[in-house]
Amino acid sequence: MFSARSRILHLIDEGMLDPKNTEAAMEAAGVFPGPRDWYRFVERLLLGLGVLAVATGVVFFVAYNWDALGKFGKFALVEGAMIVSLLPLLRYDPDSHVGRFALLGASILVGALLALFGQIYQTGADTWQLFAAWGALILPWVVLGRFVPLWLLWIGIVNVAIALYFTLFRLFLFAGTADMAIAMVLFNALVLIIWESRQPAASEGDHRIGVRLVATVTGVAATVLALDLIIGGSRHVHLLEGVIWFVWLVVHCWVYRQRIRDLFLLAGGCLSLIVVGSTVLIRAMIEGRVYDAVVFLIMALILVLAGSSAAAWLRNTAHTWEAGND
Repeated sequence: MFSARSRILHLIDEGMLDPKNTEAAMEAAGVFPGPRDWYRFVERLLLGLGVLAVATGVVFFVAYNWDALGKFGKFALVEGAMIVSLLPLLRYDPDSHVGRFALLGASILVGALLALFGQIYQTGADTWQLFAAWGALILPWVVLGRFVPLWLLWIGIVNVAIALYFTLFRLFLFAGTADMAIAMVLFNALVLIIWESRQPAASEGDHRIGVRLVATVTGVAATVLALDLIIGGSRHVHLLEGVIWFVWLVVHCWVYRQRIRDLFLLAGGCLSLIVVGSTVLIRAMIEGRVYDAVVFLIMALILVLAGSSAAAWLRNTAHTWEAGND
């Protein structure tokens, strides 16, 4: 499905609408926000900024006055701020905007409370355990709030826990970056599948932004796997990294071209393919002892050709979608 703005621009490209009437058509279709839309946007923006300012302000206040505040004073301040942030839920529903921002502020303060507890009592826990506990404790609030920024906060916390864990331990057959990237691909791909399956394909706004962020993290992790295979992989077991990247690329492009239709994420898949392909060619030319000037010239031509081909494919894909919806 395409937005009203895209349809109007398509009509202009096809000569079915006079460009002089573009602004009038946009206003009639509701593309330009009205006074009520601006009021709602400013209201939510100020509410969100206020919640973030209070939550981060509490953290910085405790850190700045660490020596002046006693142990119980620090706990009282953080816990008191958390309770105050949850008070709006006595009046507003958790799925209202006020309730959702209240849960967001309280979720941030949970992390501050865990960090304070670990700092004062010196529990000896690893940093990844703090983030894992943080994610586990706020998960009921995340599910209750059904708020995209809250979901993104939780996903970010889990990703940080995964990254910190694999800086200390090994779980798969690899070491270092590969283990971390595989775990992040699997986790974010699972989140992406659940999110896309529960969200209408034609939805826009905050939901689509969240999906694109998670898909981008998944694509970056998959691309890192392929680069690790190309640059440092010498064992046969490293071929699994290339298989994971290839499977991700094929599934990613098929889903977002045939099923859900997201040009932004298709562009991300093209970028990953260009990066991996360029890295393969660079390594091949370096191992072939080709002179540096020749390498740069050839790579410049290849990048121009690859970028032009990707742009043409994306443009043709967009035209195909528009023609299919006419």
